[in-house]
Amino acid sequence: MSEHKHCSCGHEHHGHEHCGCGHEHHEHEHCGCGHEHHEHEHCGCGHGHHEHKHCGCGHEHHEQEHCGCGHHEHDHCECGHEHHGHGAGCSCGLDHDISLESCIDDGCSCGCGHDHDHGHSEKGSPWIPIGIAAGLAVVGMLPFLPGFAGNLLLTAACILAGWPLFRAGLKGMIRFHLDETALLLIAAVAAIALGEFREAALVVILFRLGNQLENLAIARSKKNIAALTKIRPETANLLADGTVQEVSAKSVPVGSTILVKPGERVPLDAVIESGESSLDTAAITGESLPREAKAGDKVLSGMINRDGALQCRTVSSFSDSTASRIIQLVQESSAKKGQTEKLISKFARYYTPIIIVLALALTFLPPLLGQGPVSMWLQRALVFLVASCPCALVISIPLSFFAGIGAGSRRGILVKGSKSMEILAKLHSAVFDKTGTLTTGHLTVTEVHSLDESISEEELLHLCAVGESFSSHPMAQAVVEHYGKADSSAVSDYQEISGMGVRFSLEGKAYLCGGTRLLNANGINTASLPEANIYLAQDGRVLGYLTVADTLRDDAKEVLSQLKKLGLRRTVMLTGDNAATAEKIRLACGADTVKADLLPHQKVEEMEKIKADGPSMFVGDGMNDAPVLAMADVGVAMGLGTDAAIEAADVVLVADRLSGLVDAVKLSRRTLSIARFNIVFALGVKAVVLLLGALGHAAMWMAVFADVGVSILCVLNSTRILASKK
Repeated sequence: MSEHKHCSCGHEHHGHEHCGCGHEHHEHEHCGCGHEHHEHEHCGCGHGHHEHKHCGCGHEHHEQEHCGCGHHEHDHCECGHEHHGHGAGCSCGLDHDISLESCIDDGCSCGCGHDHDHGHSEKGSPWIPIGIAAGLAVVGMLPFLPGFAGNLLLTAACILAGWPLFRAGLKGMIRFHLDETALLLIAAVAAIALGEFREAALVVILFRLGNQLENLAIARSKKNIAALTKIRPETANLLADGTVQEVSAKSVPVGSTILVKPGERVPLDAVIESGESSLDTAAITGESLPREAKAGDKVLSGMINRDGALQCRTVSSFSDSTASRIIQLVQESSAKKGQTEKLISKFARYYTPIIIVLALALTFLPPLLGQGPVSMWLQRALVFLVASCPCALVISIPLSFFAGIGAGSRRGILVKGSKSMEILAKLHSAVFDKTGTLTTGHLTVTEVHSLDESISEEELLHLCAVGESFSSHPMAQAVVEHYGKADSSAVSDYQEISGMGVRFSLEGKAYLCGGTRLLNANGINTASLPEANIYLAQDGRVLGYLTVADTLRDDAKEVLSQLKKLGLRRTVMLTGDNAATAEKIRLACGADTVKADLLPHQKVEEMEKIKADGPSMFVGDGMNDAPVLAMADVGVAMGLGTDAAIEAADVVLVADRLSGLVDAVKLSRRTLSIARFNIVFALGVKAVVLLLGALGHAAMWMAVFADVGVSILCVLNSTRILASKK
């Protein structure tokens, strides 16, 4: 317990001190024993607790710690499932958070009770016992066999095909956790007790066969999603002492020289020192066309070098490289679950026990009311049980969002979880920062005007470029870039006045080059001058002016137009720039409204007002945008440049293209649409089969289809997102 924290033992504890209860305490962690625990400490329940992870024992667990079910990393628990890291919920009743990587790599269970691990918990191929069981069942149903022999063979077929599922179901029942395997076990035992040996064997074999087909569908889906994150090479060609040595990319220090050969992926973010090549950037930015690169250009990890060898100097560590950050963002995306996923998880938790209660009622209530014998209603209840499993929902809904997130990452759109996808699909408002978001962030000269007949516009631009060539101010650099290299060797008496401009002499004439503040400070009346950024004056006369502006992104107007066509009610621009400049950009891009002259905290206040009208997103790129990104329902960061913005954002557009917004909204809507269809389809089929089963019109094969058949179809439907073009 920390500092002056008290526990029920009556002692005051500090730091990592011990009290008579035998527990090590620290700060704010609580367990059922009444003491406070922190980090890697233990309480009497035998569980390791940390932060916000919960298990059925009522204690908090985190990451690599143990709970009562015995789960730990790659270990197996008694529920028969293999868990990894943040594995999904299993039949032991624990609620394990799932990450994309662990879901892909380890085949974590879904909570429905199915053993979705392709037989990892068994020795040998699962198809062998299924095949043998099917053969025994066929022989057992031959008409010339004695009844007892046929029944014996059918029972053996039932046990052989269903043994792994029966074992998991029995252990689940011992824990009072009734899942799908428990339902199957109850159905099979009851069928045999009623003398329906063929029915028992048929349902178990079909169930197990469907289970394996489902595993194959899930494995294929996860493999497709996993391929989207295989963008980071683990080794690098390190250049040292004139030799090339292949080393682990993790061990390469920042500032090292590496060689990227043709056909290889760039292992670390770097700057090209020598060589030229074309780069395939699709895995990082989603761009289909190759990009030409030469000395001085920056290359990002995960890009593929197509042609020539490149000698590069690394500018990031392995963990901070672009590819690593993308993979981390994708893997962490599942931590932020949307309402749909949360609803399905909660639904599955209470659904199966309710179904069992209904099945018991269906078995005994009608006979009590004189509606037939128990054996007839028990038969119907078995169909009811088998058809009722929520497996299709529990598997396909998270998989739909995984597929959507994976498809987005392939296009350079990193969405941090299904929660953000759901909001993107329902947006009312899109709010944009100006500089670096709607505009390129790169200043250019847009107008050059002479106000004196003695000087031409070309000469005016030349004089401004000469005067500004010594300054590092962005506007000064824009003038020099627009004119080209200017000869400033004859300049004398140069003086840069902070926040105003420059003063210089050329060929015996003194010039002022800067804004209105510089002119006013030197006694020049600016009241009648046109609005501009830079003026050139000589001997009290204003010779002309230049307008320097941030240029609108090429796709800005089209993107805002597309968002309106998608049904967004309004587009808003928030900027700290002056009102006149902001209005010009608004008109150019087609935004509905603009709020100018805003400080960072004022942007947050405006965002709060906009949020009140419905789901909204804010799009920005700079560090000062981080508070607004965090405030918005969905924050979208442009590019991977600013750590603060990326950390606060819910969506990252890796390619730094506004058009990614339209793709993100379309992809989110398609993902949500498929998830909703799966819900309606699965529940619809189950409702029909459950009703028919209760009325005695559904055969057992229909119940099996309502479970594993529907599950397979929903899984396949979910993976359509990966092939989606919108």
